[in-house]
Amino acid sequence: MWTTDWYQELGSLIDHTEDEDLPERLVHALAYLMPFELAAVFVYRGRSRPMNVYDNFELADAKKGIAAYVENTYVLNPFYQAQLRGIADGVYRIRDLAPDAFFESEYYRSYRAMPNESEEIGYITEDWPLGMEEIDIAVTLEPGVVTEISVYRSRRDRGFRDDELARLCDAVPVIAALLGKYWEAHGAAGMQASPPDSRVDDAFADFGKEVLTDREREVTQMILRGHSSKSICFNLGISLGTVKTHRKNAYAKLNISSQSELLSLFLQSLQTP
Repeated sequence: MWTTDWYQELGSLIDHTEDEDLPERLVHALAYLMPFELAAVFVYRGRSRPMNVYDNFELADAKKGIAAYVENTYVLNPFYQAQLRGIADGVYRIRDLAPDAFFESEYYRSYRAMPNESEEIGYITEDWPLGMEEIDIAVTLEPGVVTEISVYRSRRDRGFRDDELARLCDAVPVIAALLGKYWEAHGAAGMQASPPDSRVDDAFADFGKEVLTDREREVTQMILRGHSSKSICFNLGISLGTVKTHRKNAYAKLNISSQSELLSLFLQSLQTP
């Protein structure tokens, strides 16, 4: 029974809270609460690049996906955006963190269909494993520092059930305590030494600066983050017609015609020295 296995694993975890392999042990134990195929653990500190603490991705392309995420595409990740706003400890379906049109947006559909069969799991990253559903566990390590434990299951199998998520929710205080001890022993100094990644902030601040108006830039930034025209209208306090006009004008000035082209331009700006 899963409860017996979980408590046995939990007992072992308590004896290894200061070990460097605690994240791996924890991920292994969580599989008894809710089976999954893949997992990754990241730590975020504001606008710094995330720290990849652990993952069980074995394929070379999947490892490239992790590297690409940490390098630049994390900025489009709904979890990254949520932790900037101050995410509460808990368990989340990635679709619940994403803006209203993130998974239906043209750039989401188009980019995952680009060459090399890239697919996004809550964010846009080439070489990521295909066809996965994502659940995220958020734990605050200290003020301004948040851990994300992401677990993935193939959408071809049954999806994550609500009762499975409930088990994870019940375990969050224990997970937080374990990771807190681990962080005190191994993580804090290294993450604090990592400065905010101003390159990402600069990319958003400067994107289209030479050709777009301030309002057009606001609209394009919200499009990049996956907001629908209706959401942009609500957040900026402008009419739907005005949103469409700004969007049309921005696309014309940038010499593009779709959200996927907008995303490509932005990712190119991230990669430019």
